[in-house]
Amino acid sequence: MSAQPFALPTSRKLNAYFLITWLVALAQLFSQQGASDYATPAVAGWTLAATLSYAFMYLLPGVAIGHGLRRLLGTRKSFRRGPSILGATMIALTGLTQVLLFADRVIHEMYGFHINGFVVNLVFTPGGIASLGAGRSTEITAGAIVLALCALQAAAWVWVMRRNASAGGWRLRGAWAIALFFVLTTGERIAYGYSEMSNYQPILFASEHFPLYQPLTFRNFAQNLGVKVDQAGARSMQVRDESLSYPQQPLRVVAPEKPLNIVWLVAESLRFDMLDPKIMPRLWAFSNDAVRLEKHFSGGNMTQMGVFSMFYGLYGNYWFPMLAARRAPVLMDVLQQQNYQFSLNTSQRFTYPAFDKTVFANMRAEDLHPLEGGAPAWQRDVRNIDALIDFIDKRDPTRPFMTYMFFESTHANYDYPPEAEIATPVLQDFNYLTADFGAQIGQIKNRYINAAHHVDGQIGRMIDHLGKRGLLERTIVIVLGDHGEEFMEVSRWGHSAEFNRFQTSTPGVIRVPGRAPRVVAGITSHLDLPATLMPLLGVQNPAEDYSLGHDLLAPDFHRDYAVAADWNRLAYIGNDYKVTFPVNAIGAVRNEATDGDDRPLASADEAITSIRSAMMEIMANLARFSRHRG
Repeated sequence: MSAQPFALPTSRKLNAYFLITWLVALAQLFSQQGASDYATPAVAGWTLAATLSYAFMYLLPGVAIGHGLRRLLGTRKSFRRGPSILGATMIALTGLTQVLLFADRVIHEMYGFHINGFVVNLVFTPGGIASLGAGRSTEITAGAIVLALCALQAAAWVWVMRRNASAGGWRLRGAWAIALFFVLTTGERIAYGYSEMSNYQPILFASEHFPLYQPLTFRNFAQNLGVKVDQAGARSMQVRDESLSYPQQPLRVVAPEKPLNIVWLVAESLRFDMLDPKIMPRLWAFSNDAVRLEKHFSGGNMTQMGVFSMFYGLYGNYWFPMLAARRAPVLMDVLQQQNYQFSLNTSQRFTYPAFDKTVFANMRAEDLHPLEGGAPAWQRDVRNIDALIDFIDKRDPTRPFMTYMFFESTHANYDYPPEAEIATPVLQDFNYLTADFGAQIGQIKNRYINAAHHVDGQIGRMIDHLGKRGLLERTIVIVLGDHGEEFMEVSRWGHSAEFNRFQTSTPGVIRVPGRAPRVVAGITSHLDLPATLMPLLGVQNPAEDYSLGHDLLAPDFHRDYAVAADWNRLAYIGNDYKVTFPVNAIGAVRNEATDGDDRPLASADEAITSIRSAMMEIMANLARFSRHRG
């Protein structure tokens, strides 16, 4: 007998649909696991249990909403659209779940982290998606995958709904499914908790493959029972929720009689080895008449932390309280107080990252000149340099000026005009989702080299114009990358994933009129910029009052290590070791340690023991510009 028109699907059919959805989710989770997740029977058992239970856990919202909506619609027998509403809702919810799992897998493979606060911030902040620099082919491919996953869910729904309700087959009984889920979840929870307590790392590392994994720990409970607990596990830095005390003391400023202009040039993803006579000949020649920083590190492995650190001279973790307080850096305060003229230009947006609410929080809207979208990045860079040259020519010559320029050409997918091509062959259609990074990384890197060569030409235009106008001897010129870019020299392509030198080290060139050119071979940091510039602006306070950096121009300048940050980690970067610490981690944590040349160490313990005094200093610095509430 055929089903009644407009009848809602039975609970059995709804469960069958969720079973198919669960199997698709399982396939997605299994696809991102590797041999290490099944290295031993214990790890294999834990991975299998966690995969089965978490695939169901991701579907729980849809299961709850589906059965709840079915029950609600069932109370309205005459509501003809009930089945359509239920079907559309289920396809949308489960399709969204599959899309999020796919997106998370892509993000994890490329960057080493799951969808987190940083990704959510990127998606929902104006300009965030555009900042990825994805080309049209990448957007089309992503759209096709989203449609395919949703179409798969729609096809599963139609197939299940059209099946004869009386047909034989495996019945999915809710009680049995709940019991199985409970057993699997309880087992993997207990196994994880024991692994965390005993620092059994294979299971701890395997858990990193699961988005939104919630660790269970009972280290303190076990200690209270007298159980011996491994105390040599990983370490996490803790940042307390406190209000700002920035600067620590009011600034004492004696403005110079002849203030220097400032031209500040920052290139997206420009890593240290691009400062090469063949790739960037104009900047290389200029660096020979300036202070060249040969082992310079950004304050982060992403734009947000990189630009933040160079203006504030603080660890990237201070981004969050500064953003909440809308607190601009004291460096910009002093420039405004000394009546500087500003032209602040970017070939992206100021809203992502939210530099309009941090670095440039107090700037007039007419001084901010974003140029994003439309024309290719290399053309936007050219137009911005045109605008800066025009600003310099039309400024009030009786007042000092400060210009800032953020080049976008060197951001993936690495854009440049034909005349800038010095490295071949190149990957013509750089599709993030279909590129074979193992086979094509050389062609991708050639695109990047060509883009860096183009940026060099634009830097040269600015330097030439300053010279033509007789301004070089009255202007501080700063050239940096916001962070680096890796081309699988160590582990990955891109940035934001690791703290190796390729992702964190940038060129550093600073020319100050009247200062002799020199080369600094030791470690330097973006954090040193405010401590270098503030004395030139007449600030009398010691750098410790407003910065965690040091004056690069001081005769006794020396730095033992640099510190870089991302959304929820902090890294010690020294000559002998590099160690990553999670910040405010919940449950078990993982410290990644390498030697000074980015070669992985078997254990982080030796490195952590060696840098213990630096760790204590870093932890103190994390609270230096905070004060207890109340």
